Amino acid sequence: MRVKRWRLEIVYRWLYFKYVGKTYHFECPVCQYRAKLSGGADNGLHCEVQTMICRDCRELFDVFTRLRRREGFEETIKFPAFFRPEIPPVILRENNGGKPCPLVWKKFTPACPVSAKHFVETWNDPGRCPRCGNFLEKNGLPFRLWD
Repeated sequence: MRVKRWRLEIVYRWLYFKYVGKTYHFECPVCQYRAKLSGGADNGLHCEVQTMICRDCRELFDVFTRLRRREGFEETIKFPAFFRPEIPPVILRENNGGKPCPLVWKKFTPACPVSAKHFVETWNDPGRCPRCGNFLEKNGLPFRLWD
């Protein structure tokens, strides 16, 4: 019985780590530049990210390329005129007759978080430091696992 349980735990761990994104520590040995990045294209259950380099800011960052949301999802939060904090938000949610809402993928164009006019490119590990041009070193273990 213990052997079966042990095998199931390994299978469940493998399935879990297969569908989560991973964030790593990257560091430049020359200029000491540090970043917490996925190191390229990565995905979770409801989103996909890509590591980008901004040539104007000389920084690395992860941006969303696709995000899975409910169909007809609006970004703005609507508060009814009778909003009261003591009413739980579940009661204020729209009722669709018990039908499940389908999830759709929404695509985003990559842009710099400082300014959308900056020039950005995709960056993949192993890649060069945006400041000095040396290769960045990646920590072997993931810093964070995310969905």
